[in-house]
Amino acid sequence: MLFHVLGPLHVTVKGTPVPVGGRRSQIILAILTLEANWAVPLDRLVDAVWGASPPASARTQIRICVSALRRAFTEAGAPDLIETHHSGYRLRLPPGELDSTVFEAEVAHARTLACEGLTAEAVVALRHALTRWSGPALAGLDCPAVESAARRLEEGRLRAVEERVRLELDLGRHEDLVGELAELVREHPFREHLHAQLMLALYRSGRTAEALAVYRKIRSDLAEELGVDPGAELRGLEQTILLGVEAQSDRRPPRWPTPLPRTSRTPYRTTH
Repeated sequence: MLFHVLGPLHVTVKGTPVPVGGRRSQIILAILTLEANWAVPLDRLVDAVWGASPPASARTQIRICVSALRRAFTEAGAPDLIETHHSGYRLRLPPGELDSTVFEAEVAHARTLACEGLTAEAVVALRHALTRWSGPALAGLDCPAVESAARRLEEGRLRAVEERVRLELDLGRHEDLVGELAELVREHPFREHLHAQLMLALYRSGRTAEALAVYRKIRSDLAEELGVDPGAELRGLEQTILLGVEAQSDRRPPRWPTPLPRTSRTPYRTTH
């Protein structure tokens, strides 16, 4: 069984989807999955589904949804995945059954390859890891607790993308990266490191004027929208391009994604 959070929430058994119900059940399952192997208080599930205005029957409705999920998992051949605890529920899930932990393990493997000097192999490993994503994390679940976790997952994806791009730049693939980076900066207009990578790819492709135009645009956007100037990385790269000599710092060692922090839940932990 594989639980998918790197895209719309769904569960599969050998590629076959497991029905997980409507929005309410999906939010409950998303919270249990994000907190896999930890007991999640019933009150927290109520808050995730209804916020500050739950109905009087909220706890009963949560129990009904959990029962339906248990039936679906049992019919799929995976009984007893959701345990009842005195404070709420716990989803028992080995690391290999959650796509986000598989993704993190594959990124860690790529880091090992890069540290061993196997740059091309590290790029292949990162590309494979990124295929785990089928869309925005937990797409379509509009609840603050889920959206917060989705943002953290998305940050991990972007950092892996940036690191893959850095390694590919080291391999001299700058011309191949320009189109992808141009799309990424359109999607993330204030992410300075992506703009720096686009500038570098353009500069190494002999497109100096376009590289400087990227800098002027983000400088203007930052000033107009946020009232700030570009950071040191972008300022330094602009000077490098103007001088026509690439700084050694532009070929710095890998900056790898650190493991994503778990949601703060210290009060809810139980011994098991």
